[in-house]
Amino acid sequence: TSKMSVMRTTLLGGLVDTLSKNLKRKQARVRIFEAARVFLREAQGGYQQPEKIAGLIHGAVLAEQWGSKSRPVDFYDAKSDVEALLHPHQARYQAATDHPAFHPGRCASISMDGVIVGYVGELHPSWVQQYDLGTAPQLFELDLSVLQNRVLPKAVELAKAPAVRRDIAVIVDENVPAQ
Repeated sequence: TSKMSVMRTTLLGGLVDTLSKNLKRKQARVRIFEAARVFLREAQGGYQQPEKIAGLIHGAVLAEQWGSKSRPVDFYDAKSDVEALLHPHQARYQAATDHPAFHPGRCASISMDGVIVGYVGELHPSWVQQYDLGTAPQLFELDLSVLQNRVLPKAVELAKAPAVRRDIAVIVDENVPAQ
């Protein structure tokens, strides 16, 4: 197809296209991600093929329920997803206006050790209009290599006896019946 005639430089376009298809099928609450390679032209004429991970959230934070008010997702919900991916490493977030897919006033670059490793924020208004989305989704895109250094939790063997919160000792005469 004409959409597939060039190599992609970002994963965000595919996520927005998937969101559009879901909205047309009346799925108002969407949470999706993709991990794949992108293709970036080098100055010498070759290509870099870094692996990226990107995510998109749209709609209400929680599924519809009677026990809590509905609230649409916002920047901080997407940022919390990024922080969960990067945990326990600390990332620095700084306002950014240079990424063409993100809203210039509602985007942050994500850096670790002084190197920008991704972006998080709201989809650019022109993309929202082009895809007829109604409300803007929140997105992020990260270099997958930063997750490879993540310390993964390790399973430990469970104790054979349950934990005791309070322990008491009762001393009674041997002649006292147990009942």
